[in-house]
Amino acid sequence: MEKEDIEVNYDSEEDMLSISKAGARVKFSFDISLPNGDIVIDYDFKGLVVGVEFFNAMNYFPMLDKISDFSKLKANLNVQYGPNWAQIKYELYSPSFKQPISSLINAPYNKKLILAQ
Repeated sequence: MEKEDIEVNYDSEEDMLSISKAGARVKFSFDISLPNGDIVIDYDFKGLVVGVEFFNAMNYFPMLDKISDFSKLKANLNVQYGPNWAQIKYELYSPSFKQPISSLINAPYNKKLILAQ
């Protein structure tokens, strides 16, 4: 399986962190409202997850305030699909972190609905 390039961007003014497959075109986005801040899941034209955006990112990643060079942020993004769900595993790396930050997001998923948009 070929490893995909993952882009990580952090906008400190908007406090938004995005993890996405490089060059992916987004067809549909799904907003999950949570107490810590919204998470947006991006889907491509094939109906597959291609990115995750964290609004109020400091609530999810408080160590971002210790990073001086955000261009050194790296990530992995892996997705497993079920009949009506997508489980998204992300890992965020930085030389400033002692170990990677890893977590799972479970999101509703309906490929037919995404493709119909």
